Amino acid sequence: MRIWLIGAGSVGTATLRQLQKNPDITVIVSDASDNPLAVREGLIDGVDYVSSVNSANINQLARRIRPDLILLSPPEGGVGLGALEGGQALAQALNYEISTRSTYPVIVLSLSNTR
Repeated sequence: MRIWLIGAGSVGTATLRQLQKNPDITVIVSDASDNPLAVREGLIDGVDYVSSVNSANINQLARRIRPDLILLSPPEGGVGLGALEGGQALAQALNYEISTRSTYPVIVLSLSNTR
């Protein structure tokens, strides 16, 4: 199975740890940063695609990556929105928009995945 993990912060890193237990799963990692938590913790040498993913480019990138499944991790701190009133709700809405626009199956990961 080929999985595209979007976001390698705390939730993405916790998810990646689990996915790496199965050698039959290939994980392609993208993140807006070239040095996210998964890299700093040594889980991966680097991200495969340094890119911000949004509802306008999700399908273009997915056609290049060809995943069987997309896992969309919530951004660290809501991409700077966490301190704003309603910032987390906005970040969730943006993830929902990405998942509805995608022609590939998407699962939006939750902060509860890190516990």
